[in-house]
Amino acid sequence: MRLRWGLLVVLLAAPWPGVAAEPRAPQAPAQRTDRITERELLIANELGLGLRELYVVPAGSVEPGGERLGEETLPNAATLRLSLGRTRLCLWDLRAVLSDGSTEEKRGLDLCRDARGTPRVVLGDPSAPMRVALVVNDTDVPIRELYAGPSGAAERGTDRLGPDTIEPEESHELILGRTRACLFDITAVFEDDATEERRRIDLCRRTRVAFGDPATPWRETVIANASGRGIRNLHAITGASAGQPGAEAWGIDRLGATTVEDGDTFRLRLRSRACHVDLRAVYDDDTAEEKRGVDLCATPQMVFDGSGVPRPPERVFTLINRHGAAVQEVYASGIDDSDWGEDRLLARPVERGARAEVTLRSDCEIDLRILFANGGAEERRGVDICGSGLIVLRPGWTLAERLDQGGGPIEQGPPREGSVRFRNTGRAPLVELYVDAADAAPDASPGPDRLGSTVLGRGETLDFQPPEEVGCTGHLRAVFRDGRQFERPRFDLCSGTEVALP
Repeated sequence: MRLRWGLLVVLLAAPWPGVAAEPRAPQAPAQRTDRITERELLIANELGLGLRELYVVPAGSVEPGGERLGEETLPNAATLRLSLGRTRLCLWDLRAVLSDGSTEEKRGLDLCRDARGTPRVVLGDPSAPMRVALVVNDTDVPIRELYAGPSGAAERGTDRLGPDTIEPEESHELILGRTRACLFDITAVFEDDATEERRRIDLCRRTRVAFGDPATPWRETVIANASGRGIRNLHAITGASAGQPGAEAWGIDRLGATTVEDGDTFRLRLRSRACHVDLRAVYDDDTAEEKRGVDLCATPQMVFDGSGVPRPPERVFTLINRHGAAVQEVYASGIDDSDWGEDRLLARPVERGARAEVTLRSDCEIDLRILFANGGAEERRGVDICGSGLIVLRPGWTLAERLDQGGGPIEQGPPREGSVRFRNTGRAPLVELYVDAADAAPDASPGPDRLGSTVLGRGETLDFQPPEEVGCTGHLRAVFRDGRQFERPRFDLCSGTEVALP
């Protein structure tokens, strides 16, 4: 009986012949539930570098999404439990930005695969060795940018220094993270925009990477400022770069953020196999002084006293007062000067109908300001005193087209005592004027051009005060625009007379 009942139960449970069994719906995996669930992700950082940015978005998202770390970072060997909110989504993309600017990505992370706990994502390989390079700067120029990546990579990646620099004779520990790779390309960009590369550096065998040649000797000298103003910039060039004209060839500022005030000193150190160097100091008034061919092997100190700054020549113009009141003060300055300077009348008012001679060192165009005793003032900008050495001050003179109209004949007085007046009687403008010591060696290089940016046109005159380092007797050489040159070996610079050139 027990056997029969068992057979009956089986028969009853089976479908009747000719009747199809009702199909069963396939059962979905537990992790693929459509229920909205609180999603979490446990991130372990084993990259060997800290994370500064973290982005986690649904898989395939075009937008990068919000940054998840905020003000925090995720150090190496640390973990972070990250809440993604309530969602039914399972697949996610992750992108991490490391402290050196490089990135690490994980795409298509399935957070529903294991429903028993919080999914864990490991960034990096904790079993891989840490790669570190000691970068040494053996040049005399700071390293501004540093790039490193696996050898042969298509791009050099991001700058590993960020806002930092590697100063001369200093080193920097470059952490490349956990990786089994040994060969790296490392590139340094210096403050002067020069670039050096070290390719296929095997960091498994040696970790020290030097830029520059440590066998190149150091040259140094003390820069002393005796100019009466601050030195804002200091440039130095050696070797093949020395002797090139133009400020653009002078390279980086060796002072950086330092200013050498009047009376102070600065120790300049350069790496160079050559002893000779060209130096250029830029003062805080934007003037510059150059020293060419300085022998650093024999010159322990170099003094910048401002004597080599090209100065405009002395120019003389005459004021005639046609105003109804006396002119109390007169101010004249170059068009690029930041202030008016001193009163050119030296407390000697110019009465109505009187005239006064004004002397100043300037280019041809000046700005002029006159002040009356009652405090009234008038100004005129961009006055060309080379085109006309006579300026008539009259009511409305600032609007007058001709400043020399109505002045009457004026005779130029003799040169000042202890000076000489040069008059260009040549066929072309005088463009260079050299005045050096009479006892200078015949093969010695000429000193600075005493005209600077000034040009002495045909028929124009120049009152010349002899430089202190030359004295009254000097070697005179004039160069005209048509290429002609004129020399006088022992010339009297204090004669107080007018001399025709040539």
